[in-house]
Amino acid sequence: MKHDDLVVVYTLHDPLVAEMIKNELHNEGISARLDGVNFSAALPGNPMQEVNILVRAEQADQAAKIIQRHVKS
Repeated sequence: MKHDDLVVVYTLHDPLVAEMIKNELHNEGISARLDGVNFSAALPGNPMQEVNILVRAEQADQAAKIIQRHVKS
């Protein structure tokens, strides 16, 4: 795996929370992308739909720590 490959660092079912986490990652200098948001928005509340947060592999550990802080609060 290359350092600039995208990896999933967190999966959830709420696109609004996913967007908040993505913004927090951006505030910390980590470029993040959401996958599954469009489908999730079309079917809100569907527990089967997943939204994945992706970051570059080289930033995955740092992103996971930031996400854990955000999720716990």
